[in-house]
Amino acid sequence: MKVLKSLLCLGLVLFFSAIFCLEARAEVIAPEITKFVGGENFTMMGIAPRESEVLIYLDGNFVGQAKTEVIAEKNELGFNFQYKEAEKLADGTHMVMAIAKDKTSLVLSAPSNEVKFTVNVLPAPTLIAPNEKTITAKVKPLIIGLTKSGSFVKIFIDGIYNGKTKILNHQSGTANFAYEPFLNLSRGQHEVYAVAEDSLGKTSQPSEIFYFNIEAPMPAPTMLKPVVNSNTTDSKPFIVGLAKNDSKVKVYIDKKFNGEFQVKNDKSGTANFAYKPTRPLTRGSHLVYAVAVDQLGKQSDWSNIAYFSTKNSAIAESAQEENSNVANTEAPVISKNSDAVEEKASELTIEQTESQDNEIKQADGSSLEKIKDFFGGSIKGKSKNNRGMINEGEFNQGKLKLSLVLFILFLVGVVAWLLWVNRELVKERRLQNEAEEKNKENKLL
Repeated sequence: MKVLKSLLCLGLVLFFSAIFCLEARAEVIAPEITKFVGGENFTMMGIAPRESEVLIYLDGNFVGQAKTEVIAEKNELGFNFQYKEAEKLADGTHMVMAIAKDKTSLVLSAPSNEVKFTVNVLPAPTLIAPNEKTITAKVKPLIIGLTKSGSFVKIFIDGIYNGKTKILNHQSGTANFAYEPFLNLSRGQHEVYAVAEDSLGKTSQPSEIFYFNIEAPMPAPTMLKPVVNSNTTDSKPFIVGLAKNDSKVKVYIDKKFNGEFQVKNDKSGTANFAYKPTRPLTRGSHLVYAVAVDQLGKQSDWSNIAYFSTKNSAIAESAQEENSNVANTEAPVISKNSDAVEEKASELTIEQTESQDNEIKQADGSSLEKIKDFFGGSIKGKSKNNRGMINEGEFNQGKLKLSLVLFILFLVGVVAWLLWVNRELVKERRLQNEAEEKNKENKLL
């Protein structure tokens, strides 16, 4: 009987102990990680229930216990933990979490929220342009962005690898890059993203995908032959041509940027312009072309190339020039009869038919005539002020005529030589026949 009572008491104790443990276990609330700073030596902070200890687990393994302190006026316990390990964490992705343990019952809580972080993984590049706001007609737009110093960037356009940059370095730790596609892109929408790679072969995740659109180019200006009149000199001729209204024209002389200006609009939709080079040109042959930029920044293709030549020395001319070397976009027009100033070039207008797509075509005969009047007839090439200005086509024609004369003389010489050789051969043959006839006569005798 006593044994039965003892067993009954022991069972009651175990029963109530089990119930107590279950209640204690239910009362241990899981901690919460509120702040985390990643890296090889990461730090973390959070909150846990009172009267508990906070255990830290890295990749499922216990790595230490966090320091705790009671938060005033709150029924919570704050904890912080800093991981310092003699051996560096392996490169890649890691996971950290916390578990609370009741100090009295030693009951463990459920795991906290998990925090994932990476160690020594190359960060993805940051693209800057082109993007959805980019307005461009360039079929090879520059792809601009930032990447970690010591890495190079691979560019993917429309999901296809396009090329890579060289290894980029900068003392700040972040280098910028500018990549130009190696093939022309088609008109329309495209997408681009980038991946970084370092010298050890580590690669980053893809960057954010940027979308951009390549539009049709703005109509290119039409260049006419540069002219010289009484308002300028041979070393600084007027660069003249036609461009669409609301255009900013950039002028390139001998493939170098010389200056830019805004055209004066015309009611026809096509404006004429006259631009004076910023500095006197050197003696010799030159070429000039221009591009137009609209109000949104979209640029046209090159205009046609105009060739011209200067005879006078630029050094002699520069002594007579004004001190100001700025672009003259409002060149005065001189009357053919009185040499008086009639009006400014930028205030004149010329008519030109517009195509359905608003692109500028070659100037028709009437436009050329107006340009001639515009400069007082000086573009005819007969005025004394037009000295030194030659057309490249005429110059090449002169060379062609000289080459043709030399070729004809060469042919004449070859024909004469053949005739002389033929005559000598005939003469030699005749002598041989005579010798053979004499031999036959001698044999008969």
